[in-house]
Amino acid sequence: MINRLKECQPAGIPHPVKASPVQLTAAACSEDAFIAIISACLKHAEANHPAVLDAQVEGVHQMRVAFRRLRSGLKTFRPLIPREASTVLVEDIRWLNGYLGPARDWDVFLEEGMAPMLAHFPRKRGLLLFRNKAAAIRQSHYQTLREALEQSHYSLLLQRLTDWLDHRTWHSSLSDKQRMRLEEPVLNFSTPLLERNHQRVTRRGEMFAKLPAEERHILRIRIKELRYALDFFSSLYPALAVKAYLGAMSHLQDCLGIINDIMVARRLLDEAKLTTASAARQVIEGWYGCRLDVHEHQFAEVWQQYQQCKCPWKD
Repeated sequence: MINRLKECQPAGIPHPVKASPVQLTAAACSEDAFIAIISACLKHAEANHPAVLDAQVEGVHQMRVAFRRLRSGLKTFRPLIPREASTVLVEDIRWLNGYLGPARDWDVFLEEGMAPMLAHFPRKRGLLLFRNKAAAIRQSHYQTLREALEQSHYSLLLQRLTDWLDHRTWHSSLSDKQRMRLEEPVLNFSTPLLERNHQRVTRRGEMFAKLPAEERHILRIRIKELRYALDFFSSLYPALAVKAYLGAMSHLQDCLGIINDIMVARRLLDEAKLTTASAARQVIEGWYGCRLDVHEHQFAEVWQQYQQCKCPWKD
């Protein structure tokens, strides 16, 4: 859809940009793969800078995804490049996500939560009034996000990341053995890593019915980490198997995403000072509760479909 929109837009109008696939070869070493992955995430983020300044919902979404992927990339490679080597960078990204997160959370709540709700309850005056209040809060977060991107902190963040990659600054904190591991073929690292992450997902997923909400949220995070990792390394494995596996994981994330949506919605309602006695809040929480029930019943079927997928790294 974004590509079609891009074709229709006159030159000069900002447009949101999705992440481009990271192209790796089996001959690449782990360090070169790491640089390619983090560089691609950084490029993805910057490509959406104009769309964010133009207050485009999808632009905010894509920039947030880019920095989430970047943080996930750093975490994925921690067995080779320890946390201490990127501590300052992670703090910088956390600072920026403090502005991207609220803007995106209100976008999702308004576009994916309240929109279908109002379609079912078009005459609920309390919901209509709250939607207007929520839209004003979103605009306030958009304004603070734009101001953050115009600060020197943001440009310094980009410069630090670029310099860190260009100069491979992490070398100074590594032992000779760690540097040697970085020089090994990336498949020596990616294949066992994907298998370990897959096993972590499988162990939790098989116990889904018995897991409390907190553990289900952790399962969702584990699935996201595995999905990002496979996406990073996808060019190293059979394309059709990767596509099928990522598709099944996407369905799992959809089922579990409602748990996160409920947690976020409650936080946003608190931010908007909508009390539990409010009729609008009761309708909103009831709506999300019904969605949760539907997705919980769907999980068993979606999980079975996921388990039937062949792991691409085992081909």
